[in-house]
Amino acid sequence: MTTSTFSQIGVIGLGTMGRNLALNLADQGVPLVVWERDRELAERARSDLGDRVTWASGPWDLAARLAPPRAVLLMVTAGAAVDSVLGELKPFLGARDVVVDGGNTEAGDTARRQQELEKSGIRLIGLGVSGGEEGARNGPALMAGGAVDAWERVAPQLTAIAARTTDGSACCQRLGAGASGHFVKTVHNGIEYAVMQVLAEAYDLMRNGLGLEVPAIADVFRNWNQGPSAGYLVEIAGDVVATQDPAGGPLLDRVVDRAGQKGTGRWASLAALDFGVPAPTIAEAVFARAVYARRSDRHALAASPPTATTISVDDLHGAVRATTLIAFLQGLDLIAAADRSAGWGVRLPDVARVWRAGCILRAALLDRLAAAYDALPPDASGLSAPDLRDDLAQTLPGLRRAIAGSVTAGFAVPAMTSALGWYDGMTRHRVPADFLQGLRDRFGAHGFERDDQPGTHHADWSGR
Repeated sequence: MTTSTFSQIGVIGLGTMGRNLALNLADQGVPLVVWERDRELAERARSDLGDRVTWASGPWDLAARLAPPRAVLLMVTAGAAVDSVLGELKPFLGARDVVVDGGNTEAGDTARRQQELEKSGIRLIGLGVSGGEEGARNGPALMAGGAVDAWERVAPQLTAIAARTTDGSACCQRLGAGASGHFVKTVHNGIEYAVMQVLAEAYDLMRNGLGLEVPAIADVFRNWNQGPSAGYLVEIAGDVVATQDPAGGPLLDRVVDRAGQKGTGRWASLAALDFGVPAPTIAEAVFARAVYARRSDRHALAASPPTATTISVDDLHGAVRATTLIAFLQGLDLIAAADRSAGWGVRLPDVARVWRAGCILRAALLDRLAAAYDALPPDASGLSAPDLRDDLAQTLPGLRRAIAGSVTAGFAVPAMTSALGWYDGMTRHRVPADFLQGLRDRFGAHGFERDDQPGTHHADWSGR
């Protein structure tokens, strides 16, 4: 019997993601000790994992079966469940042991838990995992945050299961200290909301504005996936549109026009507000889902349907490309702002590279984003990168025409319009904030700044 080159890891939580990560780890020869509280999930996992792993009877037993320094991967529902499992596990862990939280955890919770566990010498790695069930089984993108020595304990095992790019690089990295991994994953999901929303807007315009049949729309998405727009979400957009209902007709025609959300887009939007980072396309994607959720109100208020449009498919493609790039720029700006505040040491090119394979955002654009940020000075806006400005110069005319045709016909395109508003605001030399300062000083005596004198000023704004 050969001895594994990997140290042991414990896995707690064998739902869909935990089970598939455990299978992936087992395939790579990582010795596993596993436990699942839920009987039905445990039985499913036993059927899949069999005797390839060691089965524990509880957190105490799992800890006892691991050789120090122990490493435990938690794959439980974010929130109270993580605190509950940590409370059960902590008495059986010691100094230099490492816990990896692989859930969609809010970064503030991760920072709090890191501080609490550190008092006992226990290290916590916040691990963003992207790729869904398929990625977990065959190679996810992994975004880690925490202490270097803690990461070194689990890096070989996690790197072994991560997705690989075409050049063989593993999409698995410690991105920085503290809660950086979970924050980056939160922003990843916020960008994901925005890209999904602009694709939905494009689908709506093709189906209901241009009157294209479903096979033609599927072909459009598939054609887009062959060029600079290539990416996982564009790829599966073609599949989703083309899928037929067994009873006949497009399956999408039978799907209720309402979409759920799990909170990460909201967290990203709130973080943008907290840090004062303009990320309207991410926020508008979250608000769009809120509008879609108001289905009964929409049905009661429904007026005449939008009219036909004359938008070209090429302009729609430009709109999708421009909005997608702008959503990424907003998200990377948000990561940079959080990093400046927390001092994690995150590098934006590393973020772009870890997203290149395995994750939901994987796209051809990411190689160019990584190269662009590599060449930029620290804290420079992505909009100042020549390659990205050239990209927008090519695609913004299509975005403008697509928006004009959409709103004239009565279609709501919040992702597109917010992206254009962001770009036009960010590239304007003088904006009407002078007027806002005047209003604030007029009604609230908040003061204003002058461009010819220092300090804060107050004036009589009565119009005389």
